[in-house]
This record gives sequence, structure tokens and C-alpha cells, in this order.
Amino acid sequence: MAGKASALRRILLWGVVAASLLLTLQGLSDLRATPGVQPLIQRTAAEYRAAVNAALAEAATEGRVAGLLSGYMAQSPRDWVATEAVLDVAAERGLALHPTLITRIETALAEDTGLWATATACGRCAVDMASCGLSQALICNAPVTLSPVGDVIGMGRQGVNWATGAEVDRLDLALSTLGLGATAAVVVSGGGSATVKAGASGLRLARGMGLLNARLTARLVRVAEEAIDTTALRRITRLEDVPTLLRPGALDEIGQLATGLARLQEATDTRTALRLLPHLDDARDATRMADAAAVFGRGTLGRVEVLGKARLFRLGLRLSDTARDLLVGLAGLGAALLGFAQSLGLRLARALLRGRG
Repeated sequence: MAGKASALRRILLWGVVAASLLLTLQGLSDLRATPGVQPLIQRTAAEYRAAVNAALAEAATEGRVAGLLSGYMAQSPRDWVATEAVLDVAAERGLALHPTLITRIETALAEDTGLWATATACGRCAVDMASCGLSQALICNAPVTLSPVGDVIGMGRQGVNWATGAEVDRLDLALSTLGLGATAAVVVSGGGSATVKAGASGLRLARGMGLLNARLTARLVRVAEEAIDTTALRRITRLEDVPTLLRPGALDEIGQLATGLARLQEATDTRTALRLLPHLDDARDATRMADAAAVFGRGTLGRVEVLGKARLFRLGLRLSDTARDLLVGLAGLGAALLGFAQSLGLRLARALLRGRG
């Protein structure tokens, strides 16, 4: 009887090996036949929404949300854009926040939005944009910074710096040049002139406020240094001369980032899009964040704050059918081989015991 059970077990193991090997070979054949196939593919919008909301249901605890909100209240200036986004998540999840925290937020909001506080903040903004909160910047600085006037001022300021021997801020000059819109269609791939112009102006505002993280800023500065010909500043006498400042194609990466920011603005709003910028390390991040915003709209920021950028992006991908079949085949093959090894070990142990007996 024991011999029959052992034989049956071996037959089953061989069956698992054969099926697993077949799946593995099929997966490898598919990969070979289509070398461009990706192991990870983009989820559909519905799949992405379901995956992120499931993760949010687990991560957005009362403690996590309260910790984030307390942190925003401790900042100066206070981060009202992120505060609103996380409060929206709390409302979505039906979380009951502690009354003391609610009172603290309401008191701080009254302090920051009063007439005198707003006027004082605007005065500081005019002198030092880095001291602005996002709402203040959009009220006090954006009418100029986001307009062609701001781009002309930026170009003029760097022209004066060059003429007087002062250091030229090439990134500011590059963003001002793109913001004018005259050259965007010529030097930038991946977006229309109007889209790039809007994004470039937003990047200028974000940079002035210190919203670009150190990694992204360093990368953009390197690109701008290679792309801008400062000696051409002397030749700029009319708008049509602006393209002579740029080495063709060199600003593609900045243009792609600007396009991503413009898409973020369209899917959310200007405040939310600018507040998402500190989470971006490169143009690829901007594209992926814009893709997420196309699904979640203004809710994107709350999800980034609670889940983190890496997890939000990761949830947008799933294993392709080919990769899944290959992994199932390999797992089955591994399990079957382990079974054979265990069976062989037992038989060897029994043989040794019999030999000693």
C-alpha cells in the first residue's frame, strides 16, 4: 500500500514538472517571439483606481492622517494645499479626526486668511517669493510670473547680468525663453507650443518658491547650461531673435517636464499641480504623475501624501500575462523539484538506516 502511494506521489510530481515546464517554455517562447514585450504593463484606469483605493483604505488610518495634518500645521508658511488634500482623503475614508486637531486647523486657517495677514504675506512675497505659501503666490505673484510679462522680465534680468559680468541664471533664462512661446514648437518635442509655454511659466514660479527638489533642480540646471548660448543675448532685439539663444533640441527634457506640469494643471488645478512638483525627480516622473492625475484628478495629491509617490506609481503597473505565466511555471517547477529532492532525501535516509541495521 505504501509503495502504491509513493508511486502515485511520483506520478503527480512528474505531472507538475511537465505542466510547469510547459508553461515556462511557453512564456520563454512568447518573450523570444516578441522581444519588445514588457514584464510590467499599465493598468487600465478602472484597474488603477481600484488598486489605489484598496491601498488607501489600508494606509489612510486616523494616526497616519493626523500625523500628516499636524506636520502641515507646524510649517511656516503652513501648507494649506496639502492640508485640504489630506482632509479630503479623511472625508473619503470617513475618518473621525480628534476635535483638538480640527480646532487647531480652523484657528490656523482664520489666522492665515484674514485681511491683514493676507496683505502682510503679499508684501513678503513681493520681496522674497520663497517665503510665499502657494495660495499667496498665486494671488500676489502669479499674475506677473505666469504671464508673458514675467518671461520678458526674466530674460531682461539675465541680459543685464550678462552685460554687467554678473552670473547668468541659465535655467531662469531657459524657462523665460520657453515661456515666451515663440520657440517652444521649434526646440521642444512632446507638446504643443501653448502647453509648453504654460508649463514653463509654472516651473519658473515653482522654482522661485523652492518647490523643485534638489535632484530635479540640479538636472534642469545642467540641461539649461548646455542649451543656452548666453553670447546670443547681445543679438536679441525682437521676439523673432529668441531662438538664437537656444541650441536646437537641447531643451527637450525641460519641455517634457513643462508639458507634464501643464497636463497636471489641466487634470487638477494650478495649486495642486505646483504642490505635486516636489515629488518629481525628472521628466518621466512628470509624465507618470500626469497619468495618475488623469485618473484621480485633484485627489492625486492626497493619495501621494498618504501612500507616497513610489507606491502610487507602482500600483499603476501589473504583470503582463506572459510574465505571469512564466512566473507560475517557474514557481511550479521549483516546487516540484523541491518535492523530488525531499523524496530523494527520505529514500536516502531510509537506505542509510537499513545499512546500519
